[in-house]
Amino acid sequence: MDSVLQGERIYLRPLQESDAEDFSVWYGDGQVTRFLGTKPLARGKAKALCNRLLNDPNGIYFGIIEKHEERIIGYAFLGHILKSHQVARELGIVIGDKSLWGRGYGGEAVRLILEYGFSCLKLHRIQLTVLDFNERALRLYRKMGFAEEGIQREARLVNGKRHNVIMMGMLEREFGK
Repeated sequence: MDSVLQGERIYLRPLQESDAEDFSVWYGDGQVTRFLGTKPLARGKAKALCNRLLNDPNGIYFGIIEKHEERIIGYAFLGHILKSHQVARELGIVIGDKSLWGRGYGGEAVRLILEYGFSCLKLHRIQLTVLDFNERALRLYRKMGFAEEGIQREARLVNGKRHNVIMMGMLEREFGK
């Protein structure tokens, strides 16, 4: 996958080994990892995670690059892709630069990754999960057209408190409506 997906203010390009340093910053920050349902990771573990993603045969991972400053601000992915069923069982985005939260970069990244999944990969269905307290993400996914399909009750323990995991999905024919 050598493609670059162009948006208005960002573009997505394949994740690279050189992005591991940024992963260590993002995954070392408790405010960022809270929304992922994990504890902060030590630098070496965060870099190892980036390297694991680079070698995942069932996923496609992109760095989110802010055009104006030409720097990586997060990553987006389609994971657990079942080609025989034309399904991506996981869509995710992380805006690791907290100063850019709430500015629409996540929405632009989701739109680009959906376009890629449905147009280039010819997927029929893309699904995701989101923690119940991640209201910003829930608003975004609903706005993009994802349907809530179920709840895994009290499935995640985050900072000592149990949270529901909301399952959402979108079919190709629902994209862009």
